[in-house]
Amino acid sequence: MLKLVAEDHPLEWETINIEEDDEIHEKYMLMIPVIEHEGRVRTYGNIGYIDVLELIDE
Repeated sequence: MLKLVAEDHPLEWETINIEEDDEIHEKYMLMIPVIEHEGRVRTYGNIGYIDVLELIDE
């Protein structure tokens, strides 16, 4: 979804494979996928195009 939004809006992100880090996996395993910004979970689960746009507009 991030790639789709990035076609229309400037957007940068870092993808982290939580299965490679036990601490992160423990923290987020029931919430995948997760969008976190500046240390705060912004949204998780079934993330749609509009969800990402709303995060950009905040």
